[in-house]
Amino acid sequence: MTLLLADIARAGGLLDAVEEASGQNVFACYQCGKCTAGCPFSLGPQQVVRLLQLGEVEAALAHMTTWDCASCLTCATACPKGVSPTLIHRALRTLHASPAAQNGHGGERTNGAALDAPYRAHARPLRTYLFTNIHRLSRLGSAMAPLSNWALRVPGANLVAHGLLGIHRARSLPAFVRRTFPEWFRDHTPLGDGRRGPVALFHDTFMDFNFPGTGIAVTELFEKAGFRVELADMVCCGRPMISKGLVARASVQAETNVTRLWARAREGVPIVGCEPSCLLTLRDEYPAMVPANLRDKARVVAGQTFLIDEFLAPLAAKGDLDLTFRDSASGGPSVLFHGHCHQKASAAPAKSVELLRLAGYRAHMVDASCCGMAGAYGYEKEHYEASRAAGERALFPILRAHPDAEIAVMGTSCRQQVEHFTGRRTRHVVELLRAAVD
Repeated sequence: MTLLLADIARAGGLLDAVEEASGQNVFACYQCGKCTAGCPFSLGPQQVVRLLQLGEVEAALAHMTTWDCASCLTCATACPKGVSPTLIHRALRTLHASPAAQNGHGGERTNGAALDAPYRAHARPLRTYLFTNIHRLSRLGSAMAPLSNWALRVPGANLVAHGLLGIHRARSLPAFVRRTFPEWFRDHTPLGDGRRGPVALFHDTFMDFNFPGTGIAVTELFEKAGFRVELADMVCCGRPMISKGLVARASVQAETNVTRLWARAREGVPIVGCEPSCLLTLRDEYPAMVPANLRDKARVVAGQTFLIDEFLAPLAAKGDLDLTFRDSASGGPSVLFHGHCHQKASAAPAKSVELLRLAGYRAHMVDASCCGMAGAYGYEKEHYEASRAAGERALFPILRAHPDAEIAVMGTSCRQQVEHFTGRRTRHVVELLRAAVD
């Protein structure tokens, strides 16, 4: 019976399109339910996959989970078979504009209402434009600071954003800095001699225009460890576009970055970043996003790509980090580290804790899943309460129970979420490491 169902379902062209776009085999799922049990947003990814297994693509497309998924990848981490419902949901959301939906795929046509109704219920073109062009708008915001920051906080601005853009009125966008990180980098005097060779810093949008302290800290850490830092020749990674289903636009970004970064990667120059969602997009998704003639180059780039803790921790393990910390006896301040969801799914957040302990902090990993922000998800007014509830499942209560601990994060979204709902200050891991260097 199972084989018969599989044969019937695979005959459907739309299902083939979903599997091709997501890179997932829906029949690898055996419905254990771990994805649904672990979902921080109390959604039903297991149900969507089951509908697809039964060939009911339109029902899967109309399911609330498909559209309310925050793409936090917790479900992918939980799956014992390696299936990623997150990628399946993303592929389903793109069907409204796909040739498979509009012109038929494998001879199958679908009900237009089933495709359009959920899409139109969630579509907010102005908000999508804002979030997918955040790199351009942030550059403009910094150029106009502090006027741009005043405009964001003028009385009534939050109500306009709530009604016009669909950004919840309680949220505030991060402030822009007048002097950007690339400007600081251009003018700064290196702290070391660069004897250990170059490192290409994959400087993300938020590092450049909102939190330059992260970029300054990582630059000085590298220089004190003997590396010569260069800013990667790059454009926006495309993650905001991917999160909104604009995969074709993100592929253009991927093609540009692979073309620009390949030569340095081929020479063995490490490409290191501090923002997990950006850096891991480069490593995990680019090889499948670029045209066939660039895939080998994309793999070379991916092979030279590291999160900051992935790069530093192996050096420390070999006794080759070449940094002197003021207090290496682990008797320093208490630190709670909350790992970014993409970091948990595709990297090793324990390396951040290892480095913090090496620097003398009494560091512990917070046992919690997604903080609830998940990129721009928590900003959207229809997801605000779900975002809060996700954080309240474990993260926020743990942080409240340790009022004297420092809070360390890797992701900008985690920083925004924790500070918004708990009022506690957060610091990037590299900022704490830099503060501990002798």
